[in-house]
Parts: sequence; structure tokens; C-alpha cells
Amino acid sequence: MSNMTTNQRGCVYGIILLVFAAVVCAWVPFGLLPGSGAAAAIPVIQVPGEVLIKNFLGLGPKFNLINTMVALIIVDVIVLLIAIGVNRASKGFTKEVPGRGQGMLEAIAGFLYDFTKQIAGPKNAKSIFPLVATIFLFLLVGNWMSVIPGVESVGKFHCAETGTSGYHATALSGNWYQLFNDRPLNGGTPVTAEMLHACETATANPSNITSDVLMQNYFHISPFVRPAATDLNLTIGLALISFFFIQFYGFKELGINYLQKFIPVRSLGNVANNPMGAIDLIVGPLEFISELSKIVSLSFRLFGNIFAGGILIAVMLFLVGTGIPVVFYALELIVGLAQAGVFAVLTLVFVAQAMQGHGEEHAEHVEEVHDTGTEAHAH
Repeated sequence: MSNMTTNQRGCVYGIILLVFAAVVCAWVPFGLLPGSGAAAAIPVIQVPGEVLIKNFLGLGPKFNLINTMVALIIVDVIVLLIAIGVNRASKGFTKEVPGRGQGMLEAIAGFLYDFTKQIAGPKNAKSIFPLVATIFLFLLVGNWMSVIPGVESVGKFHCAETGTSGYHATALSGNWYQLFNDRPLNGGTPVTAEMLHACETATANPSNITSDVLMQNYFHISPFVRPAATDLNLTIGLALISFFFIQFYGFKELGINYLQKFIPVRSLGNVANNPMGAIDLIVGPLEFISELSKIVSLSFRLFGNIFAGGILIAVMLFLVGTGIPVVFYALELIVGLAQAGVFAVLTLVFVAQAMQGHGEEHAEHVEEVHDTGTEAHAH
């Protein structure tokens, strides 16, 4: 190599990279994995979370443990552990010389706090910051779960449902099984009601599940953990929490006058002096509709991006298997960070808007000007 020119070394390195890419992106997914019966299987894509345990803890037939709920619990635990761990390591953030963990968290928190102060003002930043920071950290951890190995790939083994595509299976050890797919780009076999019934009958007794049973029926895997934000229930619930705090801070700052933007009593009372205030009769209902639409925009934006990201990764793994999907995992990290920031920032902006009383102040100013003019005319 030392005797080669720069161009010659570049050609050699290029050939090595091409060979490596061919092995990773071609031979592994289309040769090695199908040869061992482990080619990528196409997942069953559905909006609701998959049920893992019915009648969970005996709480009733309608209370089931679903995989997005498992993810939610894991995220809650991780966020709490981060808060407790950093607090203990920093001794309540009293260390004069912070460690790397404390310093990194303080830098992130400082950035979020300064941003909150710019949007909401120094007066309100302290009370709003905990809400914004908690939403951001919660969603960041939840969104990034999709890139952890095992998430959406390891789960409950069961007979494929009617209308979905199933695969044969092989036993690994104990009660652990793996879908058997020896053909690349194999979309599975559509399952009918008769096929489902036959499978459930054959697997009713776990001790009777043999290799023949596994290779004669069709199965599917429902992941133990699926990112919480891919469940519309979670995103709507989080949007409702955000909506509640928007109204809370609006009433806290403006009192009963906060309702003036929905029910323009002041403008109607001053319509004789300011006829243009009658327009508020139209603006008020529109403001109310706009306020409710925040729930829809916040929840569906988050759900759509995270759910679509999971589908994209699943499709690329099915089509290519190795190599190229790494790029989409990196993209998912960026999207997860962006969506956590968007949700937190929109909540902050909506709260800041709710705490402003420009409409009332303008109406009071018009009324004061009118009263001053009347007094001056009387004198």
C-alpha cells in the first residue's frame, strides 16, 4: 500500500467497501438468512396496540395488557430513574463542580429553560418550564425506544389471525419460537378462519407443539414492546393533558377574563362605541373551534410521524434486511427528537398565547379613551 499512489489506494479502498456492501446488503439478507430459514418476515401493521394478556390482574374482561402500555410503563420508569439518578449523583444539584452527567443534563435543562423564558417571559418561565421539560424528556425516551434491539421484533408467539399473513415456525428452546421464512421478500400466507381454527386446535396444549405442528400451521408474533406513541390513545391522552394546562394557565393569568376570547361580553357591551367589536361574535366561536383543534393537531402529528417511522423501518428490513436500514434507524433518531421538541414547543407556545390578554387590554383601552373623551366634552 505504501508504494501505491493516492488514486490506486482509493480504488483499492473503494473495491473493499463495495465487496463489504455486497456482503451486508445482498448476500446476508438474500442468501445467508433465507438459507437458515430466518429471512425477514413482513409484520402485521395495525393501529391499536396488540393484546398481550387478557383480563390483566383480574381487573375485568375489558382491561387487557397491551404492548404499548408496557412501553409506557418502561418509559415512566426510565424517566424517573434518570431524575433520581442525576439528583443523587449531583447531591440535589448542589455540587459546585458538576460531573459529566450532571453537566450534560444542566446544559439541556438550561437550554430548555432559556427557550421557555424567551417564549413565555421571565415571569412565567419557572411555572411553565417543568411541564415543557417533562413532556420533552418523556417523548424523547419513548420515541427513541424504536431503535432498541428487540422492540417490535421479540414478542408473544401465537397463531396468525384471520385476514393476516402467517408463517411456519421452528422451535428455539423451551417455549421460545422463531418464524420460519426461507424465501426473501416472502409476504407470508394469507390466513383463513379454517386455518386459524386448525392452528388453535393443534396448539391448545403447549406440550403437544411439535416441529410438525409448527411447520403445518401459520403463526405470527405480537411484540412485547411497541413504542407508546404509535398508539393513538397515548397521543390523545398527552394532548388532553397539554390542553388542560393551556386552559389552566390561561385562567391562572387572566382569571374569568380568559373566557372573553370565546364569549366576547366586553366587546358586545362596548359595541355602541366600537361597532367593529361586533366581529367578535364570529371570532369567538372560531377561537373555540381553534382551541379544540389543538387536541387533534397535537395528537395526530405525533402519532402519524412515529407510526410512519415504525412502518418505514419494518418495510426496509423486509426489503433489504441488513445494511441500508441502519440509515433509517438514524433518521428515526432525528424524527424522534424533532417530534418530542415539536410537541413540547407547541405546548409552550399555546400556553404563552393563553396567558396573553391583548383583546381585553385593547377593549379596555378603547373604553377608557371613550370615557376620557366624554368627560372632556362635558367640561
